Amino acid sequence: MIVAVKRRDYKRLLIKAISLLSVLAMFTAYYFHMSEEFNQETMEKVEKNNKLTKKKKKAKTIEKIIYREAQTAVDLIGQINVKEIKILGKRLFLVCDTNTDLEPLMIRYGVMALVKHSVSDIKIAINLDLIVSSKYDEV
Repeated sequence: MIVAVKRRDYKRLLIKAISLLSVLAMFTAYYFHMSEEFNQETMEKVEKNNKLTKKKKKAKTIEKIIYREAQTAVDLIGQINVKEIKILGKRLFLVCDTNTDLEPLMIRYGVMALVKHSVSDIKIAINLDLIVSSKYDEV
């Protein structure tokens, strides 16, 4: 029978303590690194969310301006005479009866309103680009 007697080796104990401390130091460094990275991600999300809300607010105000302008155009022509309203691109298209008085509309919009007379109806295209840009600056 062989009996092995182990003595306390202070070098081995010191190496174990140093390795344990280094592992703890690595874990704490990793924790702080990951928390900083998480904070950066949340800040980026907040900034992106702010940009999206700004875009949504801008879109809402432009939509309100266009809606009010369409309402004004219909009021000038007379609601009874309007057959159809469309917004295509940067233009507001109105289709009216042939007996519609366009004088108030031409006074308000002038060159920005393009008018086409046909046998069955009158088609009006109003350029909204300048109107939205001027009214958006006011808001």
